[in-house]
Amino acid sequence: MVTPNTAQADRLHKIFRRVKAIYGTIPAQMEFLGNIDAEYLETFIANVVRIARHPNIEPDLFGFLRLHTAWREDYAFCKQFNTDLLLSRGYTREQLDAAITDIATVPFDSRHQALATHAIDSIFEPHIVTQETLDTLMAMGWTQKDIFDAVSHTGDLLKNGRILTAYTNKEAQ
Repeated sequence: MVTPNTAQADRLHKIFRRVKAIYGTIPAQMEFLGNIDAEYLETFIANVVRIARHPNIEPDLFGFLRLHTAWREDYAFCKQFNTDLLLSRGYTREQLDAAITDIATVPFDSRHQALATHAIDSIFEPHIVTQETLDTLMAMGWTQKDIFDAVSHTGDLLKNGRILTAYTNKEAQ
């Protein structure tokens, strides 16, 4: 339901060309953000780059958080995109299916499994998060920033998926 951003067409063309070179496609969320305003897209891409270069968290954990959330919320494009991305990185369909069902089974060490569980719980069941939960994660070596980054990334996908769902062309009921 968003119209093409013709006022920023040249700027978006350059951004989309770089995105397509990396992903092979223009993810729907990126196209949507660019059509609202190129600055939104640039901010989104900067956040993706920041997460991909996270100094303490295995970057693929973020892909598993997105995958789990996408399946939980039935975000069709995000389900397919993150499935394809993780499969291309060498993970098996069985590993993906396990993490979709139970995020605690992500194919990483127990620290990352605990962080993944916390990120999902924080977004979908925030009332169960306690100081003890945070203390346990920090005792495992995670910083407050690490914990926040995982939770924030999960929440961003939930938020952005819902916005995209609201703006998807559909018939009035």
